[in-house]
Amino acid sequence: MKKFIVFCIALLMIGIGTTQTLNTADAGFSKDEVVRARFALKRERLAEVVSKKIAHVENSIKKKLKEQEAKKVQKQKEETEKKAAAKKAEEEKVVNQVAAQDVEKEQTATQQPIEDTQVSPVPENVEAAEAVSGASASGRERGQKNREWGEQLSDPNLTPEERQGIIQEKKNYNRNNH
Repeated sequence: MKKFIVFCIALLMIGIGTTQTLNTADAGFSKDEVVRARFALKRERLAEVVSKKIAHVENSIKKKLKEQEAKKVQKQKEETEKKAAAKKAEEEKVVNQVAAQDVEKEQTATQQPIEDTQVSPVPENVEAAEAVSGASASGRERGQKNREWGEQLSDPNLTPEERQGIIQEKKNYNRNNH
């Protein structure tokens, strides 16, 4: 397309150049009016074609620019929607964590009075009683540690590295004390 426009402009310049040389040549030679009129017509047609092509190119460029602008606007809308959705999901996650912590606190609060009021039966065999109490103590200790790690992991301000460290510590503890 650009080559065509350059070619047309070159032809226009040649046409103008030849008419000017004809005008200077008129002084020396007498040319027909028909030849001059024909060159003038050709020059006008060429100028018309060139102006149409230039207008067409300009319009196509404007269309492409409008399309690109529309795409940019669409991408920005999508990005803001994604950010809003992510923010909303994060807020819901925080709300769910807070609600889960509240439920857990309520459950522990209701379980503590029940545990305090329950009377443990007196075992007949003292050795068996020590084994049971030792096992339940280690189970309680493991449960307490796991709850602490759960509370630590529910913190939304943890970095991924800290979160992985806590998870690894929990895994190692549970493997070694199971």
